[in-house]
Amino acid sequence: MDGFAEVLAMADELLLMEIYPARELPIEGVTSSWLLDKVQLEDKRLVSPEAVLEYVKNEQPELLVTVGAGDIDRLVKPLKEILEK
Repeated sequence: MDGFAEVLAMADELLLMEIYPARELPIEGVTSSWLLDKVQLEDKRLVSPEAVLEYVKNEQPELLVTVGAGDIDRLVKPLKEILEK
């Protein structure tokens, strides 16, 4: 987890959504808040999928990277539509 937090800290800004186990059992104590606390980055926050879309709509970032598993792919189409406007 420390290595993951280090990689996330390389971003200029981090919007972290809830994490959950995919095919494995949950690891006790591992939560999005816990991970966010480990990320050594000033501009970071825990957000909902809706908040991500609102952020992208308002800020129009030059570069946007999405990383995840599970249902993160549900954001691809709405993000693309926002960025193409």
